[in-house]
This record gives sequence, structure tokens and C-alpha cells, in this order.
Amino acid sequence: MNAPPRVAQLLAAEPAVAKRELDRLAPEELLAPSKIVSSDDALLVKAALYLHHGFLGESHTISQQVATPSGSYWHGIMHRAEGDLDNSRYWYHRVGPHPVLQQIGGYPQDKPAERREFDLLLEHTIHTATTGGTTT
Repeated sequence: MNAPPRVAQLLAAEPAVAKRELDRLAPEELLAPSKIVSSDDALLVKAALYLHHGFLGESHTISQQVATPSGSYWHGIMHRAEGDLDNSRYWYHRVGPHPVLQQIGGYPQDKPAERREFDLLLEHTIHTATTGGTTT
């Protein structure tokens, strides 16, 4: 994945360090030097990073306020991470057609597929946050 420098740094950081940074960073700082063209998707990048480090409450707070297919997608992944599979499937159903779901072939059934899904959705979300376009 070709992530912005701050995103790559936070993906590799220890959870406590990442949380401190995420708590203080605005999406614009997180995705610098790229210009933000979708504030919703920029927020979802932050939700994804919280989720990556296990901060489900913070991820949930962000993803539930973004009423887009990608917002529903991150919301569904967060509920799966907390073990609420019925709620997760509900949110997946709300996603509708999505390039990442098409690429992975539907709801992941194992940890490697979940990891691939996370990486692809994060890449897609960064791309739409900074270009407004979609990935395939």
C-alpha cells in the first residue's frame, strides 16, 4: 500500500503512541501533504487507524457518523472486530455495491481475508479522501 507518510507511521506505531497521535491529529494533518477532497473519507482514515490499533469506541464514533457506503463498511468491520457478527452483517448489507467488496468477493471468512480487506479498504478510503475517485 502506498500510504501517506503519517498514515504509514501510525500503522507501524505501538497502539498507545498511535492513539495519542490520532487523538490530536486533524484529518488534514494525517493525510498531508495530499489535499483533502472528501472530508468524510478523511475521517474514515482516522477511524480505520483507531480500529487497526484496537480502539473500537473511537473507530465506532467516527464510522457511525459517516453516512456513505464506506462509512457503513468501516462500521461493519468495527462490529466484526468486537465480535458482534449480526450487527456487522447488517452494516455490510447497508454498504451496497462497493469496489472493495467486489474485489474480495463478499464478507471475509478468515483472518487473512479480513487483513486483505482492511488493507484494500484503507487504500480505497485514502484514495477517495485525496482524489475523490474510486479504486478498483
